[in-house]
Amino acid sequence: MSNLSVATYRQWKNNATAPVDAVIQAGIDAAEASINSWCGRQFVVAGSGSARTYSPIHPFELAIHDCTTVTAVTNDGATVTAGTSGYQLEPFAVAWTGETYPYDTIRLLSGMWVYDGGRNTVSVTATWGWAALPKPYTEATKILTADILDSIDLRNGVVGFTDFAAVRVRENGAVVKLLSPYKTMHGSGWGMA
Repeated sequence: MSNLSVATYRQWKNNATAPVDAVIQAGIDAAEASINSWCGRQFVVAGSGSARTYSPIHPFELAIHDCTTVTAVTNDGATVTAGTSGYQLEPFAVAWTGETYPYDTIRLLSGMWVYDGGRNTVSVTATWGWAALPKPYTEATKILTADILDSIDLRNGVVGFTDFAAVRVRENGAVVKLLSPYKTMHGSGWGMA
């Protein structure tokens, strides 16, 4: 399910008729998938809680998917409690901009995460997602959707020609600037099953 509706996109674009809804929805889906891939995270509003398992790659820090709350953590079957003798969730402060980010790391404050050759040894029960989608994400989705839909008639990325060469479509600098603060630091993945 998309975070951006066709109706909202049409209102933003100020175009009530063309293209048809199915084409716009395909553009929105492609834009959201591209943004999620580029940022290395899923932009979803938090729903009900569920358990996920992870294979730690660091002795004290565990990279997890974005979440708003954590209700249970086990380390190779042993319950770990929150607080000074257990774990803390990070980031634990509001950003300088005043925006609240979801938790994406669990730091173990005593002991170490059990590593067992890549086996998922840590279980985390949480409410996965964001409390609310960031406004820059929504605007970037609109802009990227418009870029995708506007490029339907382009061939091989060529917009036009000058006296010297073809002019090609480039990465949208506004979209990159809007999304840069949301690019995850966790790199290639979480080791999740």
